[in-house]
Amino acid sequence: MRLAVLLVRMGNLLVNLAVLLVSSHITREFEHITREFSSFTREIGQFTREFSSFTREIGQFTREFSSFTREIGQFTREFAHYP
Repeated sequence: MRLAVLLVRMGNLLVNLAVLLVSSHITREFEHITREFSSFTREIGQFTREFSSFTREIGQFTREFSSFTREIGQFTREFAHYP
């Protein structure tokens, strides 16, 4: 009877050891995934900053082009008065 109890306890210890090893592996994998995700979010942040800068430049170009077309329109209206 004592042998059976000892075998059950040893089996429980082996199961607990297996669970510990698996959970340790899962923890390492989770840490790896977390690092990868962190790197990915940094890249997304960098892309967002660059895209924001690009859209500001497009906005500046649009404003300058709009001003230019207004000047062309003004010139055209003034030029239309001449025969």
